[in-house]
Amino acid sequence: MKFLKRYLLLILFFISFLSYSKSVNDSLMNEYLTNSTDSIRFKSIDDYIWEYMYVNPDTAYRIASKVFVENLSIPYKKGLTLLLRTIGASYVLRSVNEKAVFYYSISKNISDALGDHDGKASSLNGLGIIYSREGNYSMAIEQYLQALTAYEHIGDKDGMAMAYNNIGLNYERQGQFLKALDYYQKTLKIKTDIGRALGIAQSKVNLGNVYSSLKEYDKALIYYNDALKIQKDLNNTLLDATLQNSIGVIYLDKKEYDAALNYFMKALVLRMKMDDKYGATDIRNNLAIICNAQKKYPKAIEYAMEAHETAQAINNMDMIKETSKTLSVAFENSGKIAEALKYYKIYNAFKDSVDNKENTERSIQAEMKYEFAKQEEKSKLEQAKKDLEQKEAVKRQAIIRNVFIVGFIFLLIFAFLIYRNLQQKQRANKELQNAYTQVEEKSNLLEVKNKEITDSIKYAKRLQEAILPNNDYIKQLFPTSFVFYKPKDIVSGDFYWFEKWGNKKMFAAVDCTGHGVPGAFMSIVGYNLLNQAVNEHGLSKPSLILNALNKGITKTLKQTFEDSTVKDGMDIALCSYDDSTQILEYSGAYNSLWLIRNGKFEEVAADKHPIGLFIDEEVKNFTNHELKLQKGDTVYVFTDGYADQFGGPKGKKFKYKKLQELLIEICQLPIKEQGIILEKTIDNWKGDLEQIDDILIIGIQV
Repeated sequence: MKFLKRYLLLILFFISFLSYSKSVNDSLMNEYLTNSTDSIRFKSIDDYIWEYMYVNPDTAYRIASKVFVENLSIPYKKGLTLLLRTIGASYVLRSVNEKAVFYYSISKNISDALGDHDGKASSLNGLGIIYSREGNYSMAIEQYLQALTAYEHIGDKDGMAMAYNNIGLNYERQGQFLKALDYYQKTLKIKTDIGRALGIAQSKVNLGNVYSSLKEYDKALIYYNDALKIQKDLNNTLLDATLQNSIGVIYLDKKEYDAALNYFMKALVLRMKMDDKYGATDIRNNLAIICNAQKKYPKAIEYAMEAHETAQAINNMDMIKETSKTLSVAFENSGKIAEALKYYKIYNAFKDSVDNKENTERSIQAEMKYEFAKQEEKSKLEQAKKDLEQKEAVKRQAIIRNVFIVGFIFLLIFAFLIYRNLQQKQRANKELQNAYTQVEEKSNLLEVKNKEITDSIKYAKRLQEAILPNNDYIKQLFPTSFVFYKPKDIVSGDFYWFEKWGNKKMFAAVDCTGHGVPGAFMSIVGYNLLNQAVNEHGLSKPSLILNALNKGITKTLKQTFEDSTVKDGMDIALCSYDDSTQILEYSGAYNSLWLIRNGKFEEVAADKHPIGLFIDEEVKNFTNHELKLQKGDTVYVFTDGYADQFGGPKGKKFKYKKLQELLIEICQLPIKEQGIILEKTIDNWKGDLEQIDDILIIGIQV
């Protein structure tokens, strides 16, 4: 309990790989396939792979391995080491630590040979996380100290702060609290200097944890409360869960069990929401300790056994040790002496392994080795400086001597050069005039070609607008509705679709791959396939229409699993509404449906696979949802262009959360006015920045 609540810094390794939206995922794959710069290509494909990492690490592993093999022969080895680290991370998430160590070690060695300090540090961080989870804290500290040296070499402040924090975490787990405090204070200083709010909060949590272990609860609560203030602005679920658990531990130590239980249950709900087995295990053990103290031994056994089994599954030595101790106490008080002895032996074995003297001494040796290396490097730099100064002095003397020897020769040559340069200048002026004439001719030709291309695209826009339903038809189907449609370029990859089949009125918001001319071509294909599915095949159920559209795209573009990484396709939100029953059916590919009823927001989530893409070697079917609408309900479907638009005072994305809040605020206004407000809001947000994608929002009120 005293150690496992403090695992926040381990998670930081994985938080650094940020999740992107679907539209960004499209651009990542496109960047990898088309960009000629290897560093950009590999960064893009690695970010793409991490989209799958937490959802399905097996899929992430397969993609990373395939890309690695395909690029073995390229000269850009930094990209290959990046993929090796990603493969290692997939093994960590699947708790296959031996293979994870293998891949991180290879990546570290290659990065070291290439002089890639950043790649080396990332590999060492991965190794440190694995050793720390296995309870081998001395080995973990060795890796983090080497990573710290690499970060110092390139002046990476964020990296240095992470290394300090991870070193402090492992000293804390060994019970060396004063050393842990020293490293956490270094982390806090860096995070404060560079203005990282989340990093400041995490550092304060760690400092609070150490003071809690030292029984200085008032100091601990000061740091926790500081972190809570920052958390209110950040709204970070992981930080919130960590704080709830840490405060709960204080009340548990003070034997205020009701207060402790309240904090632990809040923390457990947050961990389960994140599907965080590692953090939930610690909290369940804390709950078991409370049950033991309250003599609720069966419940204590239930909590501790669940935590123990999870700890074994993820090979967490600390948690195996702590849960064994808790189970031993619970079984002993329940009169089950054999079971109590069994788990006490497990506790004792792991305690000797984790807390042995050799482990602590090795940590100290690692730190001494780091300090010695720094002093040695400083001495080498000072000696190199002296050697350089001596060489410069000799060099200056040689220069003075040679100047007198060479000077006279240059005087003779100078006169000759002046004469020759005059002749060359005359020839150059003549050639320059000829070149200018040729450039002017080519410029005129380019201007003509550019006008022809622009005129062709403008004509394509008229063709695209011709297939879109006009306002009269839309108002005939849905009198209280709006369509906010703002293409990025002259032609658009987004389009809207309205149709009537029998007593069903259908509408859709569609986002095709790309924008501009490629997106416009895809929009025509998609529009025709939608009409074909309804008017020729007689389909009115949204999920069946999407299945037909998926097959139609695949057939039209001749896609197979092998070439599906090209990702020609579209995201869509498709609805079918029956006035007589007030039943709205919905199916979506990445594009969700939002419903606002009486000022309350509800989201119907889309399937997480697009139209026109193979997933796991098969074409996925889409889910059909039914909603019973009420008078006054407002339904919104949209593409990702609005939420992804950069702008505002800090040049950040608008984001879906802000769009939700705006729609809740204006949902009671007349539907036409809502569309006007949406347009004004995004124009003000964008300011002078470029529109990055096509924008489409449809609002329907019943």
